[in-house]
Amino acid sequence: MNPIPENDVQKLWQCQPVEGMKMSVLEIRKRSGKLERRILWRNLREYVAAVFAIIMFTYFFIERHDLLYRTAFALFIASMFWIAMQLYRRASAKRMPTGMDASTSLQFYRAELVRQRDVVKNVWPWYLAPLVPGFAALTIADVVSLPYPANLVRPLLTDVAVAAVFFGVWKINLRAARCLDRMIGELGTAEQ
Repeated sequence: MNPIPENDVQKLWQCQPVEGMKMSVLEIRKRSGKLERRILWRNLREYVAAVFAIIMFTYFFIERHDLLYRTAFALFIASMFWIAMQLYRRASAKRMPTGMDASTSLQFYRAELVRQRDVVKNVWPWYLAPLVPGFAALTIADVVSLPYPANLVRPLLTDVAVAAVFFGVWKINLRAARCLDRMIGELGTAEQ
């Protein structure tokens, strides 16, 4: 008897046909409901943060009398409204309609996963970019209004911190997109 080399056994094992995983309507509804709740809580946290930021920037807007700072705070307020509106429009949770068969339920759930993945994968244009004009105006206000060397140091430190936060938010959202991609991939076996 000739032993099969180990890497050939591994190739044979990896290339064998895989049976598709069948999901019941109940299981699809359960997963869809879990996704819906996660989206609702995520969006609620974002809305609460937006309201807090709007209150804070409104206070700063009222307290500061310098036109450049007031412009920066007004831009921040407008961007927070824009972000909340885009979050609602693009990423609100959709409830799975009742009475769907397994195939239609699976299509609905897959479409929701794809929609949410696309939202978190593309946070720059609708979530981060609207904040840039406010930070640019704040940097200009600091450079013009503060005495030397604070007019250079504070804006530089602020901009570096903001860039780091933006990078972190972007990476977190890319990680969430990869997780949603895995969930979408798992559904591929359920449809076979």
